[in-house]
Formats: sequence, structure tokens, C-alpha cells
Amino acid sequence: MALKLLDKSFPRHIKTGIWASIVSAVMLMGIGIFWVAHPAAAEGSFSIVPDSDAAIRFAKILAIFKAVGDVLPPIFVLLAISFRQFRLAGYFHLVTLFLVIVVDMFVWGSFVPNAGATDILQHIPFAIPILIAAYCFLKPTAKK
Repeated sequence: MALKLLDKSFPRHIKTGIWASIVSAVMLMGIGIFWVAHPAAAEGSFSIVPDSDAAIRFAKILAIFKAVGDVLPPIFVLLAISFRQFRLAGYFHLVTLFLVIVVDMFVWGSFVPNAGATDILQHIPFAIPILIAAYCFLKPTAKK
């Protein structure tokens, strides 16, 4: 049995939601890989001076937690889609939007020194495909 995410029999709004989910998954998994590949970026973001081994270890641990937090939600969304549980995938998208995007925007705005509007608004491109997918999956459909 082959895993087919896009079936021709799906309604258009489901196909759109699937594509938006794939785009969102690639973006979130990519940023998760970035945090693991460049843990020093966490130091720069939060102005942690890498003056000791403890600070460097802290940045690496922080990067792993950020990566796990960014990679796990798309895995659950793609699993829900593969089992054709589109409403569940829509709810996963809403939870991802709140727990990953909104919380991260709050953290950046609160704890990053000298955070500007661009630092906070950089999360919007991640939210757009999540919102599209959630809308497509949770949109009420007419019963025939």
C-alpha cells in the first residue's frame, strides 16, 4: 500500500490544505534543522556571550529543544493527513500556530534584547501556510 497524500478524489479545499501542510512542514523542519546545525544562532538571538563552556553547552541544549519543538508538529500533521484525518490535521495546525508561532513571537518580543518589529514579524511567513491549511481542513462542507 503506497502512501498517497494527494488523491484525485479529494475535494479542492482538501488538496489545498494538503499542499499548505507540506509547505508548512518543509518550513518548520527546515528551521529545526537550522537550529541544530547552527546552535550559536541561539546565543546571538538572546545575547548570550559564549565566554564559557557552560554558555556554549546551554546554547546547544537550547537549540535541540527548539529543533524538537519545530519538527514534531509537522510530523503529527503529516501523519494525520496520511490517515485521512483532515479535521485532526486542522486542529494540529491550530495548536502548532499557537504553541510554536505565537509563543515564539511572544518570546522574541519579551526576551530578545532590542527586538524590533522585524524580529517579531519574521514569524508571519511560517504562520501563513498553517492558517491556510487549518482553514481548508476545518472549513465546514455542505452535506449532500
